[in-house]
Amino acid sequence: MSNPIEKNADGLARVLDEIELAAEQVAAWLDERDRLVVQAKALGGSHRQIASRAELSHTGVGKLIQRETRSDGGAADVG
Repeated sequence: MSNPIEKNADGLARVLDEIELAAEQVAAWLDERDRLVVQAKALGGSHRQIASRAELSHTGVGKLIQRETRSDGGAADVG
């Protein structure tokens, strides 16, 4: 018969690993969303158009674009 404490510790370790993986995936998808928001703006999208699809406020879109373009030297990737 297996030790219930060890079994619980193994289960916890597995779940913690899954949380870490999920957090990494969230960060990657947010980075991708931010990149696409900047690209959409560079292609002429309005803050309101972009906001409705990115689940942000139009003000949030503006702040995100400012932050992202400041961090990459102002170069928006459109291609």
